[in-house]
Amino acid sequence: MNTGARSAEAARLAPPEATVRVMIADDNLNHVTTTALLLGAEGYDVRGLPSGITLLEQFEAFRPHVVILDIEMPALTGYDVARALRKNAKATDVLLIAVTAHNTQTDRFLSRLAGFDYHLAKPLDPNAVVALVRDYLSGKRPPRVHVIQDRDPAA
Repeated sequence: MNTGARSAEAARLAPPEATVRVMIADDNLNHVTTTALLLGAEGYDVRGLPSGITLLEQFEAFRPHVVILDIEMPALTGYDVARALRKNAKATDVLLIAVTAHNTQTDRFLSRLAGFDYHLAKPLDPNAVVALVRDYLSGKRPPRVHVIQDRDPAA
């Protein structure tokens, strides 16, 4: 995809006059709080949630541009939530970011199959998430690309 098309995609996702809405679901409250504070400082409207179930319940009312999901959550995994969102016609343009301690080649493949755009490995620098969202929305990164922070050189 060329730079002009990426910029058009980013503009369609989050027009300049709109507030970018981000949902974060993770059962680790520290991760949610830290990432939400950093994204909020960028001017984004952030909703941090303790579970994927809660995210799905609030998704249509909040209408996020970006969803950040932990993979290992009780009841519904991040994979389950990503698959449900990708089946929702109102979520086809949402940027989905997996944040997980699982970073083998199989884990990255499963993220891709579930519909995630990015797979980021823990331990995660929350500033990396902020930069990814900022760059994506400004058109600096192509949509639907699988980026890996490789913490496991053997994978």
